[in-house]
Formats: sequence, structure tokens, C-alpha cells
Amino acid sequence: MSTSKWSDLVLAQSSYVKNDTSEDSSLISSYFFLFDCFENKIIFSNSSFEVITGYKCADFTLDFLLSIIHPDDLDYFFECEKRGLEFTNKLSFNEHFKFILNYTYRIRISDGTYIGISQQCKGIEVNTRGHLTKTLVNHRVLPEYTTRQDSDYKIFDKTKNIFVDADNCYNLTKRELEVVHLVGEGLSSEQIADKLFLSKNTIITHRRNILNKTNSSSFLELLKKMRLDFTMG
Repeated sequence: MSTSKWSDLVLAQSSYVKNDTSEDSSLISSYFFLFDCFENKIIFSNSSFEVITGYKCADFTLDFLLSIIHPDDLDYFFECEKRGLEFTNKLSFNEHFKFILNYTYRIRISDGTYIGISQQCKGIEVNTRGHLTKTLVNHRVLPEYTTRQDSDYKIFDKTKNIFVDADNCYNLTKRELEVVHLVGEGLSSEQIADKLFLSKNTIITHRRNILNKTNSSSFLELLKKMRLDFTMG
């Protein structure tokens, strides 16, 4: 009975048309692939990759991707990947699923021309030690891509619906970051207040807000999350 019900649901899908063999490539503007961070390889790419690029999915490896990136964009690609690694290395287990890393570059398709793509990457698997193991990468075609914006590299926080500073994944204010650094240096709230010419109550409020924004129970936990080389006093 359950199998029959499931079959009925499948047949009711608008996409389920037995005799439809047509393909309108103009409707396809993106493709995705799965990347294994430990094995350092692409483990799956969907068929839209073939439609957009003209290459075979079976040929789509990491080395192949690097070979079709525009020579003038290759250094930028590696720079962005390095920034992404520095960012994700600071994240704890569940935080990996919050963020989407985005930047643009050009790739060469099978006819020899270059197209601009926007690359979005998000974590989909983390191991028991909190290390990112698999990512979902989406390439969206940018039809009118000409020059890269100065603010091209972006990190989007899905839970807060905002873009964040790559070096400040908790979106702390400048003052809050100052407080975090001074706490890490071992200063008390009173000492921080004196140093910043603020009241002790203001510093206490900053400290409370910082813990709330970072979902931390203590500054010791927060500093461990942020991987800061502080010595707690």
C-alpha cells in the first residue's frame, strides 16, 4: 500500500512526463558539483555542467577545473580559496552549515570562449572532529560579466540573512572586537574600561552582547572558537 501511494505521488509530479525528450538549454543557467575536502576531488557533477560548458562530467576533475580557469583569474581563485580555508578553519561543528562563500571568475568552455561564473560554496558534511569534509559548489553563469568588483569576495550568513566580514564571522562591531582582544590579553572588565575610557558597566554590557552574538558560554570558549593566540590571565 505504501509503495503504491509513493508511486502515485511520483506520477503526479509536473516534471514526470514519459515522452518529453526535448531540451531547452537556454533555461539552464547553473550547475553544481560535490567536492570531497579530504580526498581533494570532485565526486559528482550534475548534467547541467555538460549543457553549459560542452565538456563531459566524467572529465570534470579538480585539475581540469584549474586548467579552464582564465589565466588572469587563477591567482585570484587561489587567493579566495585561501581566504575561505582561513575562515572555515575557525568554525565549530554546526557553524559550517551557516555560511555560503561566494566569488567570481572566468572559465573556458568547449568552444574556446570564456564565460563568467559566480561560485557559491557551502558545507554539507562535517566529521565528528568538527572538520569540513564535503562541500556543495554551485556555478551560476554571469551573462554580462566584464570586470570584477572590489567587493567581489563575500561570505553570506544564512541564519542572519546578512553578508559578514570574512575575518569576523560573528559580525562583531569594532568596539566588541577590541573588547575580545583585551579579554584575551587577560585584562579585567575594570582594566578594559580604563584602557578604552569607558565605564565598567559599558564593558560588562559589551561582554554580555559578545557572548550572546557568538553563542558562547564564556570568553574562554569564544577565544578557542576564534583560534586566537591569546594567553588567558
